[in-house]
Amino acid sequence: MSAFLIDEMFPAMTARLLRDDYAHDAVHVFEAGLGAVEDAEVAAARAEGRAVVTENVADFAGERDVVLVFVLKRNPPAGGALAKLLDGWAPVNPKPYLGAHWPRKG
Repeated sequence: MSAFLIDEMFPAMTARLLRDDYAHDAVHVFEAGLGAVEDAEVAAARAEGRAVVTENVADFAGERDVVLVFVLKRNPPAGGALAKLLDGWAPVNPKPYLGAHWPRKG
């Protein structure tokens, strides 16, 4: 999967780097007009086939029909490291199962 929706706790730069440096289809919630909306609306990105990248584990726990990529707040990748992490996750998960994914720093 190479389409991502980056949640608002991460910088918009992450989506730009994914597009420009790694050739992924990526948008930030603010670019999509989803800034400061309910998480259910953010999860609606599943209709576009995007994986939602977020740290809000509890807020998205009830979602069952969306690919969720969780990055824990206690250990967030800095700067462009999140884009690099997601670029590495995408080819390993070309058809990810619905539900939670926990990419690891490599």
